[in-house]
Amino acid sequence: MTATAGLEGVTWVRLSFVDVRGVSNSVIVPSDRFDTVLRHGQPFDGSALEGRVRTLESDMLVRPVPSTLVRIAPGIARVVCTIHRPDGTRWSADSRQALESAPEHFSLPERMTVSAELEWYLLDGSGNPVDNAGYFDESESTGGVVVRGVADQLLASGIPVDACHHEAGPGQYEIDIGALPPLELADALVLAKQVIRERASDAGLRATFMARPFAELPGSGLHVHQHGNGELLDDDGNLTAEGSCFVAGQLAHAQGLCALAAPTVNSYKRLHSGPEAPAVVVWAHANRAALMRVSSYRGADASIEYRGADPSTNPYLLLAGLFAAAADGLDRKLPLPSPTEEAVGGFDPVISEVRFAPLPRSLDEALDALVSDDVLLDAFDGELLNRFVDARRAEAEDFRAYVTGWERDHYLDEA
Repeated sequence: MTATAGLEGVTWVRLSFVDVRGVSNSVIVPSDRFDTVLRHGQPFDGSALEGRVRTLESDMLVRPVPSTLVRIAPGIARVVCTIHRPDGTRWSADSRQALESAPEHFSLPERMTVSAELEWYLLDGSGNPVDNAGYFDESESTGGVVVRGVADQLLASGIPVDACHHEAGPGQYEIDIGALPPLELADALVLAKQVIRERASDAGLRATFMARPFAELPGSGLHVHQHGNGELLDDDGNLTAEGSCFVAGQLAHAQGLCALAAPTVNSYKRLHSGPEAPAVVVWAHANRAALMRVSSYRGADASIEYRGADPSTNPYLLLAGLFAAAADGLDRKLPLPSPTEEAVGGFDPVISEVRFAPLPRSLDEALDALVSDDVLLDAFDGELLNRFVDARRAEAEDFRAYVTGWERDHYLDEA
């Protein structure tokens, strides 16, 4: 479907864009206005972009990226947009811009592709998981119908879906997006979350991409698979010299990357939480508690997997940060430590600080690491990164001031 010939039967076009946190926003316009929007952009109120941290800018424009126009429902199309100032110049805090030139800017493999495993929970009207099933459960259920509908819609939109299945937690599901160029994968993840939410709502359910919505259940991750198409992994799936430096760079900047990969207060209730949640900065082959994995698969399935992210991440910032870290490893030819196959999930922090570098244990700690990392600072426009950090620090401050039920349960009568 192209911008010039793809609007037959389309009544409305959804102009989709994300704020600095990765939260999806949209303006819907009649299809007969789309040519005008292509030429001149669509005005919108930019002061509401960041939610908690409002800005002085109010007059902004979104401009469609014609190659991303797809049908998403009968009579409705959707197009990814970039954010601009009224004079047409690109807004420097548009997070999509950070990734647009990343592969060339960071001298990454020429045909670099990325795939992803996206996990989430489906909840019923009472906020409870929609089923009691477990990993790879094959029973017919409302959740399964929703997930297949999501996969069908994504495939119809041109997004490769490798697989979908029930995850370990009750009501928890996963969909695997196939290998795409980095910018296309980030666009696909934003669309996938929109489709999942809408399909869930149509079924009377609620989808949540919270990193860990229930203390007693597994968290949800966003596992990123990086494919170097022969440059990072050899034919047997082993790291090349370049691949070793690539992984070493991402490990070297793991603490700062954590702020981009796990960007909410809740994210740190997933990390350090169990046998498959990263807690320390290690890589491995089989160990699923490692931050990074190089599995034994070969060919198209061979990848360098980053396991530190969760679905609340802004995928544009995450991928740009991962590539900046990898490029530093390549530029400096950083040595790769030996793999760690022993159990390190939920590792004791005292022991881990002696044997392994721990991941941040809070959002504040991760943000401190980000703003102290010169390589990551240089990878992003200063205004973009400042807005991201300010927005997330404001959330952390709100949480510090909030009195939780746990505190009342433990301290209300203690005095």
